[in-house]
Amino acid sequence: MLKRSAKYAGVILAAIVIVSILNPFFVYHVNRYDPVDFIGYYEYSGVIGVHTKYSDGGLTYSDIGKMADSLNLHFVITTDVNSTEAMKKILEKRYGMTLMIPAVELSSDRGRLRFLVIGDSIPALPQKGISLDSALAEARRKGSLIVACGVPKQADKLTSYHDNEIPFAGLEIYNFSRSLSGMVSITEVNKLFGAFLDYTMDPRTLNYLIHYPKDKMREFNKLNDQRRIVGIATSTLPPNNVLSKSGGVRFPSYESELEFVHTIIVTETPYSAQYSHDRDLTINAIKRGHMYIAFSGLEPARGFYFTATSGDTTSIMGDSLRLEGTAKLRISLPDSGDVETRVLKNGEVIEKYRNVGTISLAVNTPGVYRVEVYQNRTVLPLFMERSYPWIISNPIYIYKR
Repeated sequence: MLKRSAKYAGVILAAIVIVSILNPFFVYHVNRYDPVDFIGYYEYSGVIGVHTKYSDGGLTYSDIGKMADSLNLHFVITTDVNSTEAMKKILEKRYGMTLMIPAVELSSDRGRLRFLVIGDSIPALPQKGISLDSALAEARRKGSLIVACGVPKQADKLTSYHDNEIPFAGLEIYNFSRSLSGMVSITEVNKLFGAFLDYTMDPRTLNYLIHYPKDKMREFNKLNDQRRIVGIATSTLPPNNVLSKSGGVRFPSYESELEFVHTIIVTETPYSAQYSHDRDLTINAIKRGHMYIAFSGLEPARGFYFTATSGDTTSIMGDSLRLEGTAKLRISLPDSGDVETRVLKNGEVIEKYRNVGTISLAVNTPGVYRVEVYQNRTVLPLFMERSYPWIISNPIYIYKR
């Protein structure tokens, strides 16, 4: 009996290895392109939540700036854990064309309670005599954006997490490094192995690791039913990941992490050569939710368009819009391959579109409207089709007085 079980286990293991080896050759890769600009607005791609060696990150502040510039990122917001060193020191404000904005992650309870504090004022750090609650409330009073990260299971220890007055107005929907660490398991190791094989042929493609953050999106929808919440994605760049650098290979590379998932802001005015103007433009767009999350490691997503018009007023992501009879939702996608667009109201899908690049949808009821776009890829075994999230928009809030 034991021999037979071992034989079956060996066959299954061999099948997993073979499928993992073959998968990269059968995944449908969309050709990269030069996307169009957001009509009437400007778009800037960036990475939020990067840790540096000022805390527990794997790269120095300057390393990140130079690398981000080589990858054509428009901005990077660093958020070192319980460290304000990057905010206090006189550091480079730009590396090439990449805008660098230092911020802070306030953390306690051994990292289980985490909040990003993004703004101009240097926040107080949790320590003896200063609770996390009071530090966050003070940062909010000074105008900083507070983003909650990884909090729900510990929510009862922090009353402000479910307090509508203080202190947070943003939610971390996706964290690349934490998502990756969660894949080091028996059920996910096949995807991880397939991703590594694909990575050896294209170091900046990690398609196998993309998944829809169900729990985070459920929390995001729930909070948006109560009040306006901004959704962002982060990547922490830890010193060690699945495979450390050995024999010239580090998986994933820091470059691929910076390219995997982006927060893309939408602005009415362009960047300039003035640091304070561009920093304020970036932070204000994030505060207002004028942005969307894009898994750019799958394919660049700049050029995504989502607005709502009612009467003479047009609103973009993060805005509120008064309903006058009907409102017209307009969605436009960058040129791509096999995609599915989903329009959601209050967290529920109300319409689906397959391979439609421009969408116009009339709605006549108030609600919280969002858009999600998925790319469909053919993978083994049995050439099954898998859907990968590509774009997750922030909401437009349509109300009726």
